[in-house]
Amino acid sequence: MKIGERIQVRACKTDGTVYRSWQATIESVSTDSIVTIAPAGSSVFNIKGEDIPIRHHYRSYYWFDKNYNLLEIFEPEGELFHIYINIASPPEFKDGIMSFKDHELDVSRYLPKPAELIDEDEFIEAAVKYQYSKEFQEKMYAAAEEALELANHWQAKPIPVFP
Repeated sequence: MKIGERIQVRACKTDGTVYRSWQATIESVSTDSIVTIAPAGSSVFNIKGEDIPIRHHYRSYYWFDKNYNLLEIFEPEGELFHIYINIASPPEFKDGIMSFKDHELDVSRYLPKPAELIDEDEFIEAAVKYQYSKEFQEKMYAAAEEALELANHWQAKPIPVFP
């Protein structure tokens, strides 16, 4: 993996079912994370195979040791307006594809408002469907608490520069 390389990203359910996939460009790579960017108009394919272009510019942070990933979402004119954090597994890499398991719990912050925990109902449904242990649920809520704090104090970079 190197800066400027295009990679396939897959968001999966806990059972590995791909529910969303897209191409992104690697903006940076370090020993603890990978950061990707995708411009407005990029294709995102959903579980039905539909191609739904994104309306905003995205920068996504995936940490190798965290149970979440963070998206900076920019208006096409360049203004940051939304921070979104998926409570999810760290990314996995196989055959040039980066994937993560989304555990349904999310943190959303529309600037300048404070961050809020969302989709708890979806997390509860997933906990039943995938038989999340009590310990796993507690671990995901702890990750969500950390993500709330992160979202409220996040200092975004300027809008991405696209190749």
